[in-house]
Amino acid sequence: MSNRILLTLDGSDLDAAAFDEARRIAAGGAEIHLLHVVPSRAVPVGTPLMGMGNAALEQPVAVGDTGADAHLSGGFPSSVAGSAGTEDEIYNGAVRYLEGIRRRLPGVPGQDLIRTGRPADAILEVALMFNIDLIVMSTHARTGIVRWFLGSVSAAVLRRSQLPVLFVPKGIRTRPERLRRILVPLTHAPESRAILSVVKPLALRIRAEILLLEVVNPIHPGSGLEDVGRDITEAGATWRSLTVFGDPTEQILRHVKSRDVDLVAMSAPVRKGPFIFERSIPESVLARIDRPLLLQNPVTHAKR
Repeated sequence: MSNRILLTLDGSDLDAAAFDEARRIAAGGAEIHLLHVVPSRAVPVGTPLMGMGNAALEQPVAVGDTGADAHLSGGFPSSVAGSAGTEDEIYNGAVRYLEGIRRRLPGVPGQDLIRTGRPADAILEVALMFNIDLIVMSTHARTGIVRWFLGSVSAAVLRRSQLPVLFVPKGIRTRPERLRRILVPLTHAPESRAILSVVKPLALRIRAEILLLEVVNPIHPGSGLEDVGRDITEAGATWRSLTVFGDPTEQILRHVKSRDVDLVAMSAPVRKGPFIFERSIPESVLARIDRPLLLQNPVTHAKR
């Protein structure tokens, strides 16, 4: 897993942090594919795409090689009356921007992609087309998180995809070059362990330690993490575990700082119930955390 990374870029000042995290995740040989989405109404590179969810979807998709070799099959829509050359300018600006990012990834394979249409649709289509394992996105706010989680491009991508999504918050702390420690919060609920299918191969490839944080309560005191630890050991990764009582969000944030964690990885199941990691827990963590947060909806299977 995480051998093909899709880094979504909009040209804003938040791209730098997302780039740094994608590069750390890619350590050990992963591909990084770069994607810039131009909404149906022409806008310049650098216009934040978060919340641009009402533009009509266009069919053409730009695919190709890196830098100037990237190409568009189809045309950009012309939405600015009397502005000759607007489409070419926007496309050429996007190509130049991705070229500059690619130059900062010497030796890292991947393609530079430009797409038109709704950002969430474009991201998901490209992820499917290129068999992506992990999507990396910046988040444009750490306030109004409930509204963000329900209505933004990032939320739409997470809600509609079963791929893991790495969210890079605004104001993230500068971290060491190598990703050293991954915190995985767990409860008694089986859903909380689904994220381990992503974390184990990632930790093995980048040589990071997995820190299991079991959050328990008097009703469900926890069953221990020995079985989880055995699976991680068999996978060849290293791990430690902690069992704590209390509010999940507070315990997660506390141990992120006390254990100097580089990345938090959580399952984000849609199903709700007592003591399960509901949407409110990732929301609360994301609103306050200064580290990247990896979320994934558990894989669902159709009932027979």
